[in-house]
Amino acid sequence: MSIANCQSPIAVLPSAARITSLFILAALALASPLRAADQPFVPGKDGWLTLFDGSDQSRWKPGKGTDWALEDGLLAGAKGQIANYWHWLDFELVAVSRGSGALRFRRSLAPMPDQPGYLLDLADGSVRAADALTAKGERVGRANLHADWREMRLVVSKGRFTVEFDGKKVAEGSAEAYPAKGFLALSASGSPLELKLLRARPLNREKHVNVPAPDSACFVCHANFEGEKIAKTHVAGKKQEESDEESHLKPASQRPKTAGCAGCHGPSLDHRSDEDNVTTPDIMFTRGEVDAACLQCHTRHKAETKRHDGEGPIPKNPVCTDCHGKHRTSN
Repeated sequence: MSIANCQSPIAVLPSAARITSLFILAALALASPLRAADQPFVPGKDGWLTLFDGSDQSRWKPGKGTDWALEDGLLAGAKGQIANYWHWLDFELVAVSRGSGALRFRRSLAPMPDQPGYLLDLADGSVRAADALTAKGERVGRANLHADWREMRLVVSKGRFTVEFDGKKVAEGSAEAYPAKGFLALSASGSPLELKLLRARPLNREKHVNVPAPDSACFVCHANFEGEKIAKTHVAGKKQEESDEESHLKPASQRPKTAGCAGCHGPSLDHRSDEDNVTTPDIMFTRGEVDAACLQCHTRHKAETKRHDGEGPIPKNPVCTDCHGKHRTSN
């Protein structure tokens, strides 16, 4: 399977050594083979959301009594479940993992439709309903059982699912038993499971690319950001309070045209219309993606020896938002 015809944002690699070296770079740049090599990296704007890239664990919440933790850039556990509570209906997902365990999808709880969802076995690619009933599916191949890193691709679309391991289809079947959207979770049952990268993108929904998204619509829920400097200075149409030199701005001709909330997060109509607050904005940023996002408009300044906001020492391996605002969520 070549990079040229790869359908996921990660290329299939034949050896542990090569996959390790490539995904160290992926965690830093997350460059997609779907984009031309000379195009700048624009986090999230290729339609994919990074749910884990080794830079932080903030989008995953471990259950009680579990041992899941971020260790050396890996999300690792051997007991219990860790969940990302953003909900997905039809989606495509790619992950790089090692070990045995399961990926749970379309799990939801009241007051949303209460459904157990499905379990995808990360050792052999099989899928079953999480309530112990057999999911309607057909094994079309068999994944090699080994302890090496592997790429898994899951597509859930229009009542069907397909599973690929390292570019080979290993299972497909019906996903109609649990039709409502649900969250994702990783589950381990005594054996180590490690995750290096996980990205997903929604399928079969209107993009709303031409629908305006005024900042006032965002502040209906995110009122706290009205008082935050980094949000106020990025409001659409707001005159820059600092000179271009002081704010390290690139010339206007080199900056994206869209400003304000939608400039970074997209129109996000599905997110704005979701009163349950389980649908993501169109574009989100992990810690590893922050600098690339900021450098679309700003130039990198020299390394500082002390912070100018008076909030303690500069953190190890800092990103822009460590010193310039607290614009982040807990999940």
